[in-house]
Amino acid sequence: MHNQQQRYLKTNNIVSKFVVIVLSVVLLTGISLVPVLQIGVSAQQQQQPQPIIAIKITSPTTGQQVPTGELTISGTSTDNATSDCTVYADWNNTKPFQTATATGPGGANDYSRWTFTYTKDYHLITNGTNNLTSKLSCVADESNVDTTANLTKSYSVNVIGVAMTTSTNNTAGVTSTSEEVQQQQQQESPTIDSNITTTKENNTAAAAEATPPELAPSVSTLSPVPLPPSIEEQEEEENTTIYWDIQ
Repeated sequence: MHNQQQRYLKTNNIVSKFVVIVLSVVLLTGISLVPVLQIGVSAQQQQQPQPIIAIKITSPTTGQQVPTGELTISGTSTDNATSDCTVYADWNNTKPFQTATATGPGGANDYSRWTFTYTKDYHLITNGTNNLTSKLSCVADESNVDTTANLTKSYSVNVIGVAMTTSTNNTAGVTSTSEEVQQQQQQESPTIDSNITTTKENNTAAAAEATPPELAPSVSTLSPVPLPPSIEEQEEEENTTIYWDIQ
């Protein structure tokens, strides 16, 4: 009986040692596989391409002269109605950024096309160089869920602000008015000439009707009749006295 108990204890010890060895091997194998699995996950993440985003100011262009004061810029981006992106704009890096207006076909959240107007509420365009910057900011989605920051892309242009003087505007207005008057005179000139020509023709016809025809001088066919002597001649003849000188 005593021998059987000893054999039983030896068997249990052998089984226990075997189990411990197996568990140790499994544990060591699992620990060694953890870095391998991490490397595999990292490789998969690196293989996934980062989403490409872009933004551009299409109007105005760099170096373009623009009037000082209010100015509306417009542009495009890679955003669409389903992506979670927003377009912002600033002037000479003056913060905070201002939210642009989405004008894409997808509605109010489609910044594939966008506009922004610089007003006195933020900043007006000034005389000289103005740096205008647009920024596309996209919230992390399933493709970049592990990133700690949003994806952003910027695009800038430098425009030249030019003040429009009042005298220039007035001169332009006078020139425009003068041109309009000349055009109006040119348009009315044929009518006036036509009226003058018609009036002259009517006056000529009326004068022709009012002028009597010229009469040819009449020629007398009768012989002249001798006129009787006048009374004075008769008195001179009666008063004439003839004297005779008789010796």
